[in-house]
Amino acid sequence: MTTRGWSYTKQWENPEEKIAAIDKEYGRITSSPVFFGYWAKVSPYRVVLKDYEEGLHSLIQVNTCTCGLRIEKSESLLAIIESKHHRNHKTLEPEPNPKFRGLVGRRISWPMMGTEDKHSVDVLWDRMVRNLQNKT
Repeated sequence: MTTRGWSYTKQWENPEEKIAAIDKEYGRITSSPVFFGYWAKVSPYRVVLKDYEEGLHSLIQVNTCTCGLRIEKSESLLAIIESKHHRNHKTLEPEPNPKFRGLVGRRISWPMMGTEDKHSVDVLWDRMVRNLQNKT
């Protein structure tokens, strides 16, 4: 991390290309173990792609937005939402007034995850959104 407290990660840029590369890597899926590996790899990129297509921002990892903004750990629950460093998913230009996704419920899933289980990032995002809603 930098001394400024935030940075950008390239990991979530161009989700369509990343999904296509994963599809090419796995080819025709012929077994459950191969499918589980594929699913685990492609699932987060589908979440990013949805935000990319809808022009919305949300968490993809703790302290990391789907636009690629990564902030240092903060005492403030809403630090990533309140950050002035979000960028447009497509152009990667600064986005001064980003629109944030509402409650997500269960969107990031992993193989063998129970149907009632929620990914910790989804739980954190919903907590942040509820906190923000209570402020207004």
